[in-house]
Amino acid sequence: MNRIITGILLLLVSCGPSSETKKSAEDTPEAGKLAASFTLPYRLTAPDETYTLPKALEEISGLTYYKNDQLLCVQDEEAVVYVFDTKKKAVVKDFGFGGYGDFEGIEYVNDEVYVLESNGNLFRFKPESTQIGRTKTDLPKKTEVEGLGYDPKTKRLLIAVKNGGPSSDKTVYSFDLLNKAVFKDMSLNDEQLEGAGIDPKSYKPSGIAVHPITGEWYILTSAGKRLLITNRQAKIIYSEPLDPKQYRQPEGICFAPNGDLFIASEGNGKKGYIMKFAYKK
Repeated sequence: MNRIITGILLLLVSCGPSSETKKSAEDTPEAGKLAASFTLPYRLTAPDETYTLPKALEEISGLTYYKNDQLLCVQDEEAVVYVFDTKKKAVVKDFGFGGYGDFEGIEYVNDEVYVLESNGNLFRFKPESTQIGRTKTDLPKKTEVEGLGYDPKTKRLLIAVKNGGPSSDKTVYSFDLLNKAVFKDMSLNDEQLEGAGIDPKSYKPSGIAVHPITGEWYILTSAGKRLLITNRQAKIIYSEPLDPKQYRQPEGICFAPNGDLFIASEGNGKKGYIMKFAYKK
């Protein structure tokens, strides 16, 4: 993992000293069945709102909460961030941050936008700014990531692995915004997934988000059409299959500060869309 730190020191703009790369203390998976006491505070079969997206976001690949009634969205191929207003039910603004790539996640943290490429590269910039920072995280070879989240408790960006080799498969990495270091934060194993009724071959995360009230990690899979929830000790506490007719290609997930859940899906030949689920305590 020392190559990860080296890449950050060389390529991250305006960063301070880097700490030594190490595993998180929370990187100890717990085996066992799902938590019997957990109740999902959302009805995933009945969204409270569904927002149809314009053609430019047919291949939406990530979204994040921006500010009151607004979300930031990114799509696979173009380096453009779209501001979607949930009250106006329309894109009200967009701004570019480069050329072309394979963009798979977006997160808005401390007045800055972070966009994730499938190879692990991170772009960082303020909305509508021409000053773009780029970090080559240098993850293990054959690692493809697809999903970016943020954990306010640890002040780390979460990077979910979609496909990886033996050292990175089924892993969530994190980038520490304070110490400018990359950690291997959590790994699930086949036994855990099978115990939750999940075929390990179908576990390919497409989105990740941290619940703003409970702190649980919500992991979305597009290939397996499923929502998975874990605690900070990497124990799976909930798993629910998603109806493929309702979730054509789920790619993005985020929360509003009040706990409302948003899930974005590619159009898969039709228009992309975002579903809102009100938080039910």
